[in-house]
Amino acid sequence: MKVIRRILYLLAALVLVFFTYWYGYKQKPAPDAEEKKIVPVEVETVSTGSIEETIQLTGWIKAKQVVDVASKVPGRIESLRVLSDGGDFAVVEEGVSIRKGQQLAIIDHDIYLAQLAAATSSVTAKEVELADTEREKKRIIALYEGGSATEQSKDKVATAAELAAASLDLAKANLELAKLNLRESTIVSPINGIVTAKHIDEGNMVRAGDRIATVADMQNVKVIVAVAERYGAEISAGMPAKIRVDTFAERQFEAKVYSIHPALDAQTNTLQVEIHLNNEELLLKPGMFARVTLITKQKADAVVIPRDVILGGKIGEHYVYVIEEASDEKIARKRFVEVGIKQADMYEITDGVKAGETLVVNGMNFLIDGISVEIVRIEDIK
Repeated sequence: MKVIRRILYLLAALVLVFFTYWYGYKQKPAPDAEEKKIVPVEVETVSTGSIEETIQLTGWIKAKQVVDVASKVPGRIESLRVLSDGGDFAVVEEGVSIRKGQQLAIIDHDIYLAQLAAATSSVTAKEVELADTEREKKRIIALYEGGSATEQSKDKVATAAELAAASLDLAKANLELAKLNLRESTIVSPINGIVTAKHIDEGNMVRAGDRIATVADMQNVKVIVAVAERYGAEISAGMPAKIRVDTFAERQFEAKVYSIHPALDAQTNTLQVEIHLNNEELLLKPGMFARVTLITKQKADAVVIPRDVILGGKIGEHYVYVIEEASDEKIARKRFVEVGIKQADMYEITDGVKAGETLVVNGMNFLIDGISVEIVRIEDIK
């Protein structure tokens, strides 16, 4: 009996639990099946702006033109000083500015002045000699025509006159050489620039061809960079570039592509590109490490949106979500877009979205086309 009673109690408890569940939960009214899900999103207005596509490269600052100024004549360096237009002298040393044609050094003039004097005297003597032979030639020819002189004597004076003329020409050439050597004994700078190295001191002897100083054009500098072959079609002479150096980290220097070497480097299979930039302030020094940005594409008034809001693209088309007003609701609409210029975290949109539209910039991963949304701040989403 006790066992039967326990079984009955157990069955009664189960029945009680069943009815409690049935009336307490199953019979409770279900939520409104028609209630719509609303997704919180953050938005911003689509705007236009400048955008550019770039290639990042590195290189070294170099002087646009570097000249080793050498002596064309031998001798002792009498002066190693820069002569200004006002007649003042500045000792030649590293950092001294000099203009094209400005005196840099003087080789002892004494020997060249003596050579010039000797060459001048030689010309004078040869002119007198030629005049004498010409007179004698005329006299003999006159006698020959009168029958008083032989043909042999006529030929002899003619030859003497020719030799005297040739001797005068040689003397004149030596005179020009003496003048040239005297001029070359005053050494001038062939370019505008700055003395970057002095190779000899005042008072030393030099031979023809010995270097005196190195002058570099610092008002214009260049950077030569190696560009990967795949970018070759995107680069052209005259295209803009931007230069940064560590010394002036906050400053950006504007430059342009000057030339593109016609052949690839055989070892690196890269294209050598030469970039020129103005350096009137002389801030950039040869040897500085340069970070170069080549601007391959540029647009001033483009529809620009953040890269992170663009979905798809790996397999299907790129798309974004924009907000449209529908009566009292805000609806997310899926828009397929065409991407143009890409700049870091910003992309140009060439089709699909217009300036002034409301773009979803946070919460777009939880959206489907046509879903209702609530516009909130990003702090609220978190």
